[in-house]
Amino acid sequence: MPTADGVTPPPSSDPVSAVESGSELEKWRALSRENEKRWKTASRELEELRQEQMTDQEKAVAQARADARQEALAELATSLTEAEIRAQAASAGVTVKTEYLDLGRFLGEDGRPDTELVAQFVAGHTPASVQPEFPRLMGAGYHRGNGGTTSMDPDELVNLITGGKII
Repeated sequence: MPTADGVTPPPSSDPVSAVESGSELEKWRALSRENEKRWKTASRELEELRQEQMTDQEKAVAQARADARQEALAELATSLTEAEIRAQAASAGVTVKTEYLDLGRFLGEDGRPDTELVAQFVAGHTPASVQPEFPRLMGAGYHRGNGGTTSMDPDELVNLITGGKII
């Protein structure tokens, strides 16, 4: 809540104390989220102040721009979301089919893809397993040099079968 002079005081909860027992990474993530919240709040307040000082004509132009931006985002939102899913899936080594997904579920409040939701979705898929290599079977197809025979000569085949011993 802004005070009488229009300045928003910093939040009362200290994010560092909330995650002191956690890892260093979690501490920095919490600080980053807190700073992002502050930035969004400050941006909203600045936009409200700008709108209060606008004339009616400026307000109409700003509203038309906002409407056009929202319409363009609405047209491209599913394509952006599909691209985000495919990009994160490719980096994770996963194949994800997006044909039957409700891509609107992955949109954030601003109409853009929510990367955290996409990351959670991609993390739920297991990487495609590599096909196991089957042993090469003699007699099943053409094999070079593994059998030790160079021809189908009966004497050579007998020597190969008996290990060179006379029966």
